[in-house]
Amino acid sequence: MTAAILAGLLLGAGLWVAWVGLRPAPEPLGDILRRFDNPQRSRRLSQEEEADRDTRVGHYLLEAIPPLKSAVESAAQDLPMVGRTPEEHAARVASFGFFGLLLGPWLSIVSTATGNPLPPIVPGLIVLIGVPFGVLLPFTSLRSEAAERRRAFSHALSSWCDVVVMNLASGRGVEQAMETAAAAGQGWAFSMLRGSLRSGYVRGDTPWDALAQLGNDLGITDLDELASTVGMAGEEGAAVRETVAAKAQTIRQRITSETEEVAAAATERMSLPGVLLVIGFLIFLGYPAISATFQIGS
Repeated sequence: MTAAILAGLLLGAGLWVAWVGLRPAPEPLGDILRRFDNPQRSRRLSQEEEADRDTRVGHYLLEAIPPLKSAVESAAQDLPMVGRTPEEHAARVASFGFFGLLLGPWLSIVSTATGNPLPPIVPGLIVLIGVPFGVLLPFTSLRSEAAERRRAFSHALSSWCDVVVMNLASGRGVEQAMETAAAAGQGWAFSMLRGSLRSGYVRGDTPWDALAQLGNDLGITDLDELASTVGMAGEEGAAVRETVAAKAQTIRQRITSETEEVAAAATERMSLPGVLLVIGFLIFLGYPAISATFQIGS
């Protein structure tokens, strides 16, 4: 009787969700007209509302759970790299962990409704595995995404160095050459370079000090090394030009070597299926002979 009731509830909930999705409630005419009047503003407001909600939830979680706060602080260099605040990341961690917490009971309810109840230990094990996995998954994805964006930043940084060298060769000063090169490119990497140089100008810092601050905040070693070498070169245009050109060449060589290593590792992984296929084929050919030999011996 209980299984039939649960199955009926699940069926009814599914039908209601399907009906709501197929026949949503009519949107007020005023909202439709405002969206058509300024679609970009409407989209921006919805994104800001979602970000504010995540910020409020994440701020509460960081204040209420000290281990979560320390874990988020340990990823302080990766968060700006992907354009995410600590509060937003804390809300994401909580949502993934909450999903892992509900996964076990949900599977237990579904299995009971279908007439094949799971032992109580199975949902418990799913919860014990799902909650830590859900909590660790955002940090793992954050680390991999930040590493990928750092590699992309290195590509943009080498291009920026080339433009700086050309500006210095044309007779411009160091600061003007760096600002002009940052304004010449597009994308998030050049936006960060422009923002860093402008912030350094407002603070009264030199361009290489501003770049060093950006490198420390984002954990980009290439930017730290470039800022330190340019700082040692000083205001002399020729010395700075040679230094920036050498750094651009170093970055490109490192990127090339990393690409070759990734390609070699992929080639090695591609050979594994072929080896397994040959082993399986040999077992398939040798099994009849081995089986016949043991039958004769017996």
